[in-house]
Amino acid sequence: MNNFSEELEHLIATRREEFNKQLLPQMQQNYAALGSVVKILRSNLLKKGLVYDDPYKYDSRMTEIKVPINEGFADSERGTVIGSRLAQYQTMIDFLTNSYQFNCSFLTPQRIAAMVALNKTFQWSALNENSTLPNTRAMSEICKSLHSVSDSLTGGLLRDSLGHLSRLDTDINKTLRQLARLHREEYKLTVRKNLPPDIQVTQADIDAPIKLLKTIKKSFVAKEEKIPFYHELVLEVLKEDYGSDSEHLRREVLQHLNVAQKEDKKTNKQENMRPVLVTGLRILGTTGNHFEACLTKIIANQEVIYKAHTTIFTKFWEALRRAFNMEEKKHEITLSIKDPISNLQKKEIIVIEDYIGNLTKIIRVFKSFSSGSSDIQQRLTGMSNEQLLELLNKYIVVCNSYLKTLTALDDYYKSVDVILRAKIKGIRIELTTVRNSVIKANQCRAEYNASVEEYSNMKELGLLHE
Repeated sequence: MNNFSEELEHLIATRREEFNKQLLPQMQQNYAALGSVVKILRSNLLKKGLVYDDPYKYDSRMTEIKVPINEGFADSERGTVIGSRLAQYQTMIDFLTNSYQFNCSFLTPQRIAAMVALNKTFQWSALNENSTLPNTRAMSEICKSLHSVSDSLTGGLLRDSLGHLSRLDTDINKTLRQLARLHREEYKLTVRKNLPPDIQVTQADIDAPIKLLKTIKKSFVAKEEKIPFYHELVLEVLKEDYGSDSEHLRREVLQHLNVAQKEDKKTNKQENMRPVLVTGLRILGTTGNHFEACLTKIIANQEVIYKAHTTIFTKFWEALRRAFNMEEKKHEITLSIKDPISNLQKKEIIVIEDYIGNLTKIIRVFKSFSSGSSDIQQRLTGMSNEQLLELLNKYIVVCNSYLKTLTALDDYYKSVDVILRAKIKGIRIELTTVRNSVIKANQCRAEYNASVEEYSNMKELGLLHE
């Protein structure tokens, strides 16, 4: 008896640590990824008019998730009902990801049950038109309609999105089932530790357990630290410790915890760091507005300089150019750019009109990263982790390049004639904000690379297997 309890307690402690350090943080990332894909899918459905917008509003003081309704409805109401339930589902996934603590203590059996119910709102891993769940069945029909009105690219992205949702749904539910089993065994271990020391149990007591269960429940109630009484689980303990099939049942309990642990190690593929890469791109996306503010000020500063150098002759030449539809003369600016590594200054000539045009294009790209409804955002869903990393690398370099030239342009405009300086607008605040965003994006990139390296090292050491 003691050896079994000690071994069980050791396995539970080991498994609990694994959940807190690995499985539950991974599940939180999976929920975040699921929320991102659902947001894009919902945006596409709204665009095509297959569901109707009904943003779900929830009380900011809410502390627990509210599971959307999953009852039947008339076919004529499908777009409205699913639009509303999908909006509520998306909101609850976001709330769950950002407000719940992903550890064994916080995720109690009651919360696990609520999370499982939320996951059943739309069963992405069992999305078909024969589903017994109204929301899942209707979503399958809606996605089929979306596929029929989409081009090959959009159709491919839809398949990738649904495939990604299915994998995430499967992984999340597997973790929740395993966590529920751990809580079950933890409770049974508590029961073992608190059974009356003089308890005598026979097979007859187990076959007709009402009297014995009442005695145990009475002893639990009398304790200072109240222990909840679950009839079914207490009876399991009695069968495992005192029943005729005790040895077999105990072996099954230990094997289940051991097998679950081994399965996780065996199937421990490279940690799904996709959300980290997407987060890095979204952080870069926030720089779009700040680059746009810089651009507005640069154009205004350039206009100040143009006007300061305007004479009667230049006005005459401008009128002549317009009259004969001649190409406008472009303006070159010589910048002094400081190399952050060598601390040396180097000269670089830019054509301000081309520079403004190129920066305008880049601003559109960055803004698209933070827009869930953009075409680029949809393409991100279909990209592999390697492609996302390449994209993140590319635009971190682009950001750093523009930070250098914009800093040099800011210095250039501030070095004009004293008379004009009062009209010149600085961009230091915007550049500082952009620089901070690049630092955060770099941190996401470093976190992903560290995960890849750790995974590679563990494979080489034979700790992981394909």
